[in-house]
Amino acid sequence: MDNRPLFEVEKRLLPREGGWLVKTREIPELGPYRSRLEAIEALYRHVTICTGVLRKEKPERARQFVQHSITECKEPDCELCNALLALAPDANVVQLKA
Repeated sequence: MDNRPLFEVEKRLLPREGGWLVKTREIPELGPYRSRLEAIEALYRHVTICTGVLRKEKPERARQFVQHSITECKEPDCELCNALLALAPDANVVQLKA
C-alpha cells in the first residue's frame, strides 16, 4: 500500500477525558480512541480513504487495511504497524498489544 506521510499529526490529536480525538476537515472530532497510537491509526486510515488510495488496491487488501487494529495485530513484522510506529516513535506497542 502506498504509505503517504501525515502532516501536522500533533495538531490533529486532541486529548479528551482519558482518551483521544482526531480533527479532520470532514469530521471535526473523530473518536474517541483509548490511546494516542489508536488515534494516529484512525487518522492514517481516514486520510488514506479520503485521498482515494484504497481504490487502487485489491478488495482484500483494502478490507484488511480498514479492519486493521494495531492493538490486536499479531503479525510480527506488520507493514502498517511499522508505518504507524514511525509516526509515533514514543508509543509502547508491546504494552498496547498485551
